[in-house]
Amino acid sequence: MPKKMSETASKLLEAQVAYTLDQLQGKALRGHVESNVDFLLEAGSKLRLADLVSEEMIRATALKYASDMEPGPGLAEMVAEIARQLHGHPGHDQCTLRDLVDDRMFDEVLGKVIEMKSVREQIVHDLVGNPLYSELIADVLYHGIRNYMTDNPLTKRLPGAQSMMKLGKSMMDKATPNIEDAIRRYIQKNINSSLRESERFLIESLDDRRIDGVARDVWAQVREEPISRFQDYVGEDDLEDFFVIGFEYWRRLRTTDYYRSLVDAGVDFFFNKYGKTPVTDIIADVGVSRDMIVEDAMHYLPHILKVLKKKGVLEDWVRQTLEGFYLSDAVAEILADA
Repeated sequence: MPKKMSETASKLLEAQVAYTLDQLQGKALRGHVESNVDFLLEAGSKLRLADLVSEEMIRATALKYASDMEPGPGLAEMVAEIARQLHGHPGHDQCTLRDLVDDRMFDEVLGKVIEMKSVREQIVHDLVGNPLYSELIADVLYHGIRNYMTDNPLTKRLPGAQSMMKLGKSMMDKATPNIEDAIRRYIQKNINSSLRESERFLIESLDDRRIDGVARDVWAQVREEPISRFQDYVGEDDLEDFFVIGFEYWRRLRTTDYYRSLVDAGVDFFFNKYGKTPVTDIIADVGVSRDMIVEDAMHYLPHILKVLKKKGVLEDWVRQTLEGFYLSDAVAEILADA
């Protein structure tokens, strides 16, 4: 059988409920928020992170949300819908590339790219070493040699030269029926030297001065273009597909041991750096101040509490929180002795 609250306890409960509700509105709310924030920050200045949580507690929470928790079925649909909304956003017509990346930022990025010469050379080396590139060079050489033999511009300018070339080609065809195969074999035999020469040419051509000049020419042509110009290259369906592909990739990546090891490494670094640091110093390091906390709280709380109060949820919640205390034996004994 549930306990029955005494009349006096009931009156005290109602008085405290009314007082609490009064503290959660108007000027009293701001004072309540400020006093609580000040109290917690003062306490936080005396408490280190390691006093409140262990490294394993942080690790378990990080892995739970970063790797273990399965995203709900509505998340993929929401991601796709966001992609559609972003693609059709009217702001694309007013925003230019220069609004997103100003000239100073472009100069900094370009300077860093130019500075990474060893990376550039490695990319060229890997490109040249790709079998597809080797096939491309071989095909270019083959068609170049064949066209030179059949359509040499010099033979068109010299009287009788073209006829002589045709005669020579005819005689070569009779002497070597598979001349085209012979050309291909010759090219394949010498392709490595051609690739080395190609790599040297690309590295010398992609020097700092040329990269800087080409990049600046391209930037000058596109920096004032609206973002909407590039919508033709990536359609709404394409963007949605990329979002979905990226989402599915993230879902698979987060279950790998590699991903979990990165989370572990991040937790290790964070706790090693901040484990012995007062909580208030950690908050300050990320750029959050006391005034920011108060203002953000006051930005949301008044509206939220007003809605909760209007719907009766706030009063019910406060009463439910306090009711157990006034039904306790301790309160009954105090009131009996009063």
